[in-house]
Amino acid sequence: MKRIFFIIVAVFSAFIIVSCEKDFRELGGNIISNNNFNTKQIVLDVVINKDLPTEGIDVSSVRADNIAINTLGEYLLGVYKNDDYKKIEASIVSQLGLPASLPTSGVNDTETQEHYILDKVALIFPYEATNNGQDSEGKFEYSLDSVLGDNSIGVPLKVLRNETFLNTLNPGMPSENNSFLSNHSYMEGELLNEDPNFQFIPRSNDSILVVRRELSTGAKFNDTIKLQNSRPFLSVPLDKAKMKQLFWDKFSDTEFSSQDLFNNYFKGLIIKAEGTDGAMVPLNFAFTSNNIVPSLNFYYTVTRVVDGSVKDTLKLNHSFTLSGIVNSKYVASPTANPAPTNSFKIQGTAGTMAKVEILNGSELQDLRSQNILINDASLIFNIDSSRDTVNVPKRLFAYKKEVLDNNNDVTGNHIKDNYSEAASFGGNLLLEDNKPNRYTFKITDYISDLVSGESNDLRPLLLKVYNQTTDDPITNRSLDTIVKNYNWNPRGVTLLNNSSTNGALKARLVISYSEEK
Repeated sequence: MKRIFFIIVAVFSAFIIVSCEKDFRELGGNIISNNNFNTKQIVLDVVINKDLPTEGIDVSSVRADNIAINTLGEYLLGVYKNDDYKKIEASIVSQLGLPASLPTSGVNDTETQEHYILDKVALIFPYEATNNGQDSEGKFEYSLDSVLGDNSIGVPLKVLRNETFLNTLNPGMPSENNSFLSNHSYMEGELLNEDPNFQFIPRSNDSILVVRRELSTGAKFNDTIKLQNSRPFLSVPLDKAKMKQLFWDKFSDTEFSSQDLFNNYFKGLIIKAEGTDGAMVPLNFAFTSNNIVPSLNFYYTVTRVVDGSVKDTLKLNHSFTLSGIVNSKYVASPTANPAPTNSFKIQGTAGTMAKVEILNGSELQDLRSQNILINDASLIFNIDSSRDTVNVPKRLFAYKKEVLDNNNDVTGNHIKDNYSEAASFGGNLLLEDNKPNRYTFKITDYISDLVSGESNDLRPLLLKVYNQTTDDPITNRSLDTIVKNYNWNPRGVTLLNNSSTNGALKARLVISYSEEK
């Protein structure tokens, strides 16, 4: 009887040992160290931009249309010049939304006549601004959001007729959606500016447009146009004679009878910013209850005359929203100041990215040969404080490289942690003493799968400026592991690379693990 008892105990003990061994090998990380395990840390070098030019991956273009995503998060307009990074000239190409009704004449009988007079045509671009409340006189005070560059320098702005048809379907493969890259070439038509030399400087107190109204009697008066709560906006006056010929005089024609016919007649506008320096602003084109979208406005006055006497004066406007297909265009110029030999650059839009290689040489095999459990894996990039740190990105993004073609257009896949541990994946700008200091990515699940042998996917990683929200792998509760090729964030940052001259601040992979005693 005792012999049977001891056999049962021995078998049970062996089962427990094997189970513990199995559990140890299969646990996914974040194990709490106890008396059975030792916790250790290893710091590994990473390799930055191996076999690439000094500037890393030069991004020639990104996807810049709204066909697949309804609207870009931001449309940039203006010039951003920073000698540490590429100069970006950002323009907008947009179709126009056709209003439901476009009257240019009214009642005309023996007793009553309505006279319509076109007073002014202007483009209106509401600025992204923070309402700081009202002053002692009840006037709203604003501060502009996310203005980059030197807003003391005017940016030349041309409004041109677009002659390129903007189609939602791919002309070569009509069964597929079309797409436009940020370096797409558009056919430019006639200049529509009232002032061919028009320049803009973004100001928080630009909150009015003065329209010179005219009555049928010939009398004139000034009318002040404001947006809701006196929100600041950019107004670009257009040539009234040209716009009258192209639009006003044709409102009753077939071309303005439907959106499709109108799109065929007038393919849209090119709002073209160019220059050697200046400022860049973000614009919001999303149709929401609290947003005023950019629009082309025809301001007109209706004079109602009854029995020879003026009875009413109506101050009205026809508004064509910038809607439908709305694309961004970026013209990038090479950087003036190359990165130091111990650092590398990251810049959004048509800027630069970096290739990052981890677990090089025999490092992965060495980790696999040990009986270890990965507790934490952090990829750390410190900022080069000798370069501009005022306008650095609030977040960077890392993903697995798929293809790097001849145009340097890059596609790839999300790192597992970006959806399995989204809350801790990171990439956010971290401060030290209230100064930009570093970016850290938690890639514990990714490294755990490699070390355990569950994955052999050791492709290089790509590092770029994060683009909200297209760099999120989960949209509407649906997972998409393919990284999208959008970017409308022009900010840049210089990071320390893997050079030994950077000492403890060099780019590195820090792994914390547990091993059995």
